[in-house]
Amino acid sequence: MNPKGPPLVDLDTAEPAPTRRGLIGMAGLAGAAAALLGASRVAAVPARAPMIPDRPTESDRARLGAAMRLELAARDLYAVSTASLGGDEAVLARVVSENHEAYADAIAGVTGISADDRNNEVFDALVGDFDTSDGQAFAAAARTLENTAVATHTELMASYDSIDSFELTASIVAVEARHAAVFTSMAGFSSDLDEMLDPEATALDTSGGAA
Repeated sequence: MNPKGPPLVDLDTAEPAPTRRGLIGMAGLAGAAAALLGASRVAAVPARAPMIPDRPTESDRARLGAAMRLELAARDLYAVSTASLGGDEAVLARVVSENHEAYADAIAGVTGISADDRNNEVFDALVGDFDTSDGQAFAAAARTLENTAVATHTELMASYDSIDSFELTASIVAVEARHAAVFTSMAGFSSDLDEMLDPEATALDTSGGAA
């Protein structure tokens, strides 16, 4: 399949994933750590730097496979909403469905895993919420799904071994966080900065390579 929607670069439970504000703080700490490391290299240089693989390792592939199944479940949930809604809301649901399909295809491209196996547990749990003609109810269901996807991908990023796995997931998180912000506003929370910028969400349990 050809990727659709916005470019990726624009884009039972586990412990809660780091918040978006927390990630910003972590980025600041990482910058400070890099500066300190640069200074320390004058005094001591390690004999051999650890090699970071470019391509996904086997453990990465298992986790990315779980992430891909979540993306396929999201694709199909939005497809249900596309058929149930009307007007601009149906168009939005279709575009977001295509975005999630593109993310699944991108994961398939780096892992070699076929993008044909959705997470049925997620789909079955949420399909009733997405099968609605009420735009605000649809937005409420969508914001929950997008925030859960962001939390899940963010938690997985911390465990990846390879550069490709991390970079691809980061690009997906960036876009899904924007999805979540749009749906949060549509659901009636546009004036609540905590809900817009730092929503509560719990990552799915992907232990064993299954989301």
